[in-house]
Amino acid sequence: MAASLTKNIFLALLLTFFTTAYAAPATAVKGGCEKPVVRREWRALSADEREEYANAVKCLNKVPHKSSLTTVVNLTVAQIPPINPNTSHFDDFVYTHMDLNPVIHFTGLFLPWHRAYVADFELALRTECGYTGGQPYWDWTLDASPNFPNATIWNDSPTSGLGGWGDPNNDFRISTGVFSKDLELAYPAPHTIRRNYTDRSFSTDPFGDGTPPAPLPFWNYITPASRDALVDNFIGDFVGFHTLFEGPVGPHGSIHVMMGGDMSGTCPNGLAPPACVQGPKWTSNDPMFFMHHSMIDKMWWDWQNKHPQNFWSYGGGSVGAHTQPGLYAEFPTGGPPFLNFSSPLPTDGILRDGTIYDMMDIKAERLCYTYE
Repeated sequence: MAASLTKNIFLALLLTFFTTAYAAPATAVKGGCEKPVVRREWRALSADEREEYANAVKCLNKVPHKSSLTTVVNLTVAQIPPINPNTSHFDDFVYTHMDLNPVIHFTGLFLPWHRAYVADFELALRTECGYTGGQPYWDWTLDASPNFPNATIWNDSPTSGLGGWGDPNNDFRISTGVFSKDLELAYPAPHTIRRNYTDRSFSTDPFGDGTPPAPLPFWNYITPASRDALVDNFIGDFVGFHTLFEGPVGPHGSIHVMMGGDMSGTCPNGLAPPACVQGPKWTSNDPMFFMHHSMIDKMWWDWQNKHPQNFWSYGGGSVGAHTQPGLYAEFPTGGPPFLNFSSPLPTDGILRDGTIYDMMDIKAERLCYTYE
């Protein structure tokens, strides 16, 4: 991927534009759940368990579109195509992320909304497709090295492997692994999963607003040391934790850019309409998205439980941090109006209703899962 293309992926995040403050009475009551779903690292699953998960994802890709899907963000702001009713419920989840992209990145919704998103995807696999396990997570710290493209996670098994990298002569579409077939993607145009490894860095301001660059190859930001720098620090400081996590030298964006293709939101070559604008929109086309964000969620949970001051620590605004010059420097997790525990999460008619408060405890009734 060319340096300019990689930079454009990050620049696309500048589209964040959301000025409505969420406000509602704090009526949620914290409650436990009797039998939380257990999430495990992908490589801790047996071949049969991996196959069951993959089959459930492909099943969801055959479940018909839900008419409840709606849009929240103006299409000209989100820069996405309209809803296609002739799609699948898997595509509904992808479209939800597409539509809400300007709302859920570089705002206080980033971590709590993605926690709800992955949990409801996991629930759909279980209720719509009979999946019996939990959403696997991908511990990318195990793969953090210059040899990242050859890591053990990229198994080519046609029944239980995640596959590898795409063919540069075929728009980087993958041809190995369980998701190379029977997973037809609808947005932004019909295609199959694409992956295009890149390990470039940003020696200059990635957003054009004074944000510090990412000078090292991206695998440097997914190491065990990078994980520990997040989980072990920022005691009682959610904003500091979130800022590093989602920032240019954090693991969130590093994985997306390294993966390229769908995970970095590039437009399908020769298929997407001329007006297609890349960005972190249809990144959940690749099931690796849900494994990546499960890892992010696990790290947030680990941080929450690292110190008593962390568990209920929260802060962030509703206006994207890169929408105004200088805003990121002052409000890296979103500018005012600010969010709070009673702020409801946008659902697009696909996710269950909930507030930020409901997302703070994964073992409470609304979520009911844990990590191994």
